[in-house]
Amino acid sequence: MAKLEELKKRLKPGKVYRREDLSKWSTSVDRHLQELVHDGKLEKLSQGLYYSPKQSAFGKTPPDENELLEGFLKTDRFLVTS
Repeated sequence: MAKLEELKKRLKPGKVYRREDLSKWSTSVDRHLQELVHDGKLEKLSQGLYYSPKQSAFGKTPPDENELLEGFLKTDRFLVTS
């Protein structure tokens, strides 16, 4: 349980995480991810991609578009146009 608690402390609301990023702080990352999703500490976006939801007055907010793209693409070198 100590590893799970350490992992919870490292999660920042609004941030997108890849499974490989979280494996640095967990010895059994898949089990810990499943528990964190069940507890509502993480939301699963796609296979291997999660985010820690931010709470607002209206409930959980989705991740920032740039944060999501950076997590998905594994880089901050992209351009978003509307």
